[in-house]
Amino acid sequence: MSRKVNISIPKPCHENWEAMTPEDKGRFCSVCTKTVFDFTKASDKEIIEQLNKDATTCGRLYNNQLNRNLIVSKQKSSYWLIATATIIGFLGLGNEVAYSQVKQDTIQTEQKEDLILGKVLIPQKRIIKGVVSDDLGPVPGANVVVKNSGKSTTTDYDGNYSIEAEIGDEIVFSFASSVEKVIITDKQSNYNVVLKVVEIGQTVIITGGIKRRTFLGRQFQKIRNWFR
Repeated sequence: MSRKVNISIPKPCHENWEAMTPEDKGRFCSVCTKTVFDFTKASDKEIIEQLNKDATTCGRLYNNQLNRNLIVSKQKSSYWLIATATIIGFLGLGNEVAYSQVKQDTIQTEQKEDLILGKVLIPQKRIIKGVVSDDLGPVPGANVVVKNSGKSTTTDYDGNYSIEAEIGDEIVFSFASSVEKVIITDKQSNYNVVLKVVEIGQTVIITGGIKRRTFLGRQFQKIRNWFR
């Protein structure tokens, strides 16, 4: 079993890395009076372990280390680690020269990557709540989906919903008779959404200044009332 974590640096730091004082795990920034960890050669596991120790960690990373899924795998037994290392050792005996060349090419490629400094953040999951309604009132049974996450729910009798999401997630609201609506979450935790009703076969006619529903409109309203 593995756990995926996505990290980012929303506000990059523009301090000079070379001007900072070298330390064991990075460099000391006299402006921020804290250590900036050098994660350029760190594994995904090492990065996550440091962020779990200190949520305010500042780091130096390659751009391609950010905004992707860092995977922390379950620790394997020492027996399997030794066995795997032995097999790799035998298989790699005849490919030492080729491996050295590939490794050198990789190092040269990494040196060309842009580096970025700043506070490293793990997106915080929050509970997003609110009410879904339309021009007829609260909408029970509306679908609420966090896009590309597999998370979804439906509104209750009073149109209330509650779902877990991160800042920047897209939440899609939909109902059979309404136009789909999408919001992008920010620091708010409450979003009341109003859906636009799609009229079915000219469901509304005006007689003497009074709006009246046609047969199709009345049948649809009856179906909606079943959920109330």
